[in-house]
Amino acid sequence: MMKAVVVALLVLASAGVAHAYPQYQLSRDATCTSCHIAPEGGGLLNENGLAVSESISWKPGDSTFFYGVETPDWLHVGGDVRAAGGFVYPGFASAAVYPMQAEVYANAGSHGFSINLFGGLRRPQSGAPLHAFWSRQHYVMWQQHPDEGRGLYVRVGRLSPTFGLRLAEHVAYTQRFGGAPLYDEAYAVAASYVVPRFEIHATGFVHDPIATEVEHGDGGALYAEVRVTEHVAVGAEAKYASSNDQDRTYAGVTGKLYLPGPEVLLLGEAQYIHQALNTGSMDKTTQLAAYVMASKPLPSGFMLDLGAGHYTEDTRVAGTDRECVDANLHWFMTSHLEWILTTRLELIDKGSGPNGGYALAQVHYRL
Repeated sequence: MMKAVVVALLVLASAGVAHAYPQYQLSRDATCTSCHIAPEGGGLLNENGLAVSESISWKPGDSTFFYGVETPDWLHVGGDVRAAGGFVYPGFASAAVYPMQAEVYANAGSHGFSINLFGGLRRPQSGAPLHAFWSRQHYVMWQQHPDEGRGLYVRVGRLSPTFGLRLAEHVAYTQRFGGAPLYDEAYAVAASYVVPRFEIHATGFVHDPIATEVEHGDGGALYAEVRVTEHVAVGAEAKYASSNDQDRTYAGVTGKLYLPGPEVLLLGEAQYIHQALNTGSMDKTTQLAAYVMASKPLPSGFMLDLGAGHYTEDTRVAGTDRECVDANLHWFMTSHLEWILTTRLELIDKGSGPNGGYALAQVHYRL
């Protein structure tokens, strides 16, 4: 029995992470904080976020934690479980199963101060099963206007620097290869100011020397976005990280346009990435990443996303480009249960690797 439990934990711990859906920004509300407790979105939903999750779902029901489990006013709890399986083609055909996420969240506090904790499973390190348990984020937050989703936020602890579009689809090239990859959490001091007209996020961070997954550098990130009109938003981003191996600089822009007639939201992001190796060779690499998406809600709780991306690994070297075309169909069956069919066709320049793609069915359960 114990062996079976350990195996189950190891499988769950391979983990991808669920974030917010910026596809609902502009089409429903101006800011992510209208639905989420955190200033950058993602994680726990507030009261309005629970109502939105109920309104977009196919089957009505109680959207609160575990269908109505009551908690004190000073405590908010939740969580996400995700897994996917299907067909992948990284140059050869193969079936695949991907346990993605198993996390619980808690926000406890009052009078603007709160303690926030994300706890769950990850891929074990060094072959030790106990390493499957970890806290991806844990921080203290102060909010200027509690429960209003606006104003100044200050956070101190382990968190993800706010940067770019922050799509739930972490395979988007601007995230996978750019400044907001999966597991980029670091110990940080972050300040955010969010109002309906604009928002700005500034983060200074140092890497976690014990549980580092991706970010091995120290530095800072800045993201600012202005809602030019009710249906148009533009943003600018910058990030710098320095480690023993390399220095990385990111600069980019984002754009969002909502078309109320067809009810389509267009999102885009482009990044310039500069890497300088600290190996004595003074080798410097310039990379380019871009991603665009069109998102449309459909009847009966469905939502369709169409995306396309470009990535140049090294602008000095021919044959290091890749492009992708994505199609994702979401079905919000209930406010807790989401099914996703996610597909990608990827084209890689000759010499860099084979063309590829995937078609995966994903299930997402919100506690």
